[in-house]
Amino acid sequence: MMTLAAITYAPAKDIGSYLLPTTNPANATNGDWALVWGPAMTGIDEGNLMFVTYNKSTNQYAIAVRGTYPYFGLALLVDLYEDLDVSHPLPWQYPTVPGALVAGGTIDGLNDLVRCTSNGVAFHTFVDSQIAPSGADIFVTGHSLGGALTTVLAPWLVYRLSQSNAKNAVMPYTYAGPTAGNAAFATFYTELFKSSFRYYNAIDIVPKAWADLLSIKSLYSSPGPACPWELKDTIDLVSDWLNAIKVGYTQPNGAGESLLGVPSPASDFFAEALDQHDHNYYLKLLGAPTVPIAAPRTPANSKKRLHHV
Repeated sequence: MMTLAAITYAPAKDIGSYLLPTTNPANATNGDWALVWGPAMTGIDEGNLMFVTYNKSTNQYAIAVRGTYPYFGLALLVDLYEDLDVSHPLPWQYPTVPGALVAGGTIDGLNDLVRCTSNGVAFHTFVDSQIAPSGADIFVTGHSLGGALTTVLAPWLVYRLSQSNAKNAVMPYTYAGPTAGNAAFATFYTELFKSSFRYYNAIDIVPKAWADLLSIKSLYSSPGPACPWELKDTIDLVSDWLNAIKVGYTQPNGAGESLLGVPSPASDFFAEALDQHDHNYYLKLLGAPTVPIAAPRTPANSKKRLHHV
């Protein structure tokens, strides 16, 4: 599942080739998963992307969601805060759960995804016409901000399938995902999915947004680089505001599945943060072959913006 999540970072036109059994170097999917819908994008350039694969031998679908690849600069938390719109949470409605709130930007991202179209077929139509009648198990996976989207797409999918009394089992796998909702939503999610996994590198910044921000200030022990004072101030400001709005963002799956990253003697905090968050480092921590994909380039004269999630 992490390999499929990693493949989402490839250029859309190349994703099919990453799934072929002739992929060189070989990856953990072994050519078992065929592209059946997508890839479809919610924005332009390096925006969110989603595709659906099918494993014929096991009768399983896997839905992979890309999160916008983050630019690790001083403005990262501000970008995440603004674009995830965590200061304006909205009620969860798939189904309505008393007290359950999800970041407004994450809900926007979910709405964009389910309306995505590939070859004239909308994702929700593909779910209704192809996936639901199959009775197949469905995996949903995403890395980084794609992990946050997986956290809302998976329960949306369960709700959608229930409308037609479909019996498909849905199993989400998230990697390095920031927090999507509050404690009530996290409880609902954890109880809904008896088989679900949340993997995170213990020294990765992104999964610490928004429930564990303050720990970023002392993230890397020696010989790792120290958190710069400018970022510490930003963390304090964002943390104070989150406390003021009293949303109580909470990660689902309790303690999750912690992966033990090792800090390097890097001299730059943000370079270290990027390395610890990288999709290939997650694959290494999981003992899987890497998926070589060049990271999106960020213009030197402008910081990269994140789109919703």
